[in-house]
Amino acid sequence: MSTGSSVPYKLRPNKAVDRELFLSLLTRLAPALALEGHHYIGLGGSFLEDFRLVHARLGIDRMTSVESEEEVHKRQLFNRPTASVECVHSSLEDYLDAHDFDRPAIIWFDYTAPKPVEQIGRFARTVGEVKLNSILRVTLNAQLSALGEPNPKLSGEALWAWRLEKFKDRLGALCPSDLTAAGMEKRTYGPSILRALFLAVEKEVLTHADRKVVWALSTHYADGQPMVTATLVVCGTNDTIVEPLVKGWTFYSPPDQPLRIDLPALSTLERLTMEANGDAREKLGFELPESGLGEDPFEVFKKFYRIYPHFSRVEL
Repeated sequence: MSTGSSVPYKLRPNKAVDRELFLSLLTRLAPALALEGHHYIGLGGSFLEDFRLVHARLGIDRMTSVESEEEVHKRQLFNRPTASVECVHSSLEDYLDAHDFDRPAIIWFDYTAPKPVEQIGRFARTVGEVKLNSILRVTLNAQLSALGEPNPKLSGEALWAWRLEKFKDRLGALCPSDLTAAGMEKRTYGPSILRALFLAVEKEVLTHADRKVVWALSTHYADGQPMVTATLVVCGTNDTIVEPLVKGWTFYSPPDQPLRIDLPALSTLERLTMEANGDAREKLGFELPESGLGEDPFEVFKKFYRIYPHFSRVEL
């Protein structure tokens, strides 16, 4: 398990919004897919917050948190939000290889280390292993420095071209054939990884005549380092229920159209003012700083204000 998972959500507001979007999607799909009977599998970290929320909102009882680090595993056993959470000391890959899927699953591959070939390959392969009506979600690191350290003299298009060669070397056959150097900027590198993920999954699905995938939610965000996520539903070939449900959702976002979650840090007064005014920029009278993804903070807030995280101190 990564050290990133031990960082509190209050220090990662964009990831907190990303998680709320995922929970919103699950809530939307719950009646149609009877999600309360699914098996939720994920990397819960020290605090198992995702498991608490999944159980509270969806009523899922069968839940398994997989953790490779022994000390974090011990903390999980102590912090279990409900006795129905099984804490397994293993890598996610080893657990899945040994697991017999006897029911549909919701699996969150919450990776933070940049190992795209292994991670994308494992995710794609799982599409063909789970029961129909399963939901798979993956988080991948989109940090450009993972490609290596270029010559300090390189800049602009020359730097992008260098990164593209490294990207092709690293991903091999997973790299989209039409990917250009323009996909190697900070703003575009995450979507380039999502393109590779999409191709790997679509190739896997072609070998399984009984199923198709419906892409539902893709995001690109940064809380210190850029990350991308993608969520899909594994459906029967003739399923006609899931796709309309997903495509009619406000936050429907396939891998080629990821949502950029680039929320500004706000005081309580700023947040309340922005919620109450159509033209918050004029009402505030000042500009808010852009983050690394370069989004307009006012426009991003308008899109996600309903799930903007609020943190407060509570004395127990």
